[in-house]
Amino acid sequence: LLIGRDKDQECILNKAIEQNNGYLAAQLLMFGCVEAYIYGDYELAVNFVQKRHELERNTPRKCRFHGMTDFFDCLSFLAMAHQSGDQKWILSANKSIHNVDHFAKLCPSNCEHKLLLLQAEMKSMTGEAKEAISKYDLAISAAERNEFIHEQAIANERAAEFFLRYGDSSRATHHYGEAQSLFLKWGAQRKVDDLLMSIAL
Repeated sequence: LLIGRDKDQECILNKAIEQNNGYLAAQLLMFGCVEAYIYGDYELAVNFVQKRHELERNTPRKCRFHGMTDFFDCLSFLAMAHQSGDQKWILSANKSIHNVDHFAKLCPSNCEHKLLLLQAEMKSMTGEAKEAISKYDLAISAAERNEFIHEQAIANERAAEFFLRYGDSSRATHHYGEAQSLFLKWGAQRKVDDLLMSIAL
């Protein structure tokens, strides 16, 4: 449930902040970002990222989760760049990509597909369509190989939106179908319903 839209979550977050438990608050904000991103509320996602960054200035332990935090931070920044055209989000995304690249070198099985998807999204932003397609395909394959079902689903959804922007409805439909199947396999029926209502085909 999205923090700020669910009173129990909001209460836990406020209590963590009141008790100076910055690490717990940062975790709640991080998972709020993940959910907001998955459901396409990119402004809310980056709002959570910014609040978490503010908290972490005074928190010795950073909420990294072996690259997952930077991965969703970066996806949110890139989504905002697509949505707004504001280049400040690209600068923020570049910092997160650098961090994910570090984790990918330490543990490829956890982060290889994350890095590839971020590279695909960046290539999409810069208009390098051929390179973007290659990176999307590699990201999907790596996520499948490493059994990250939800991130394989996200990669398919991002690829679908890329092809839709480029007017290739056939490949967009294929990737949306893959995303729906994978989200369902992950147990995210609500996300599947959300996709079915929002797909612009």
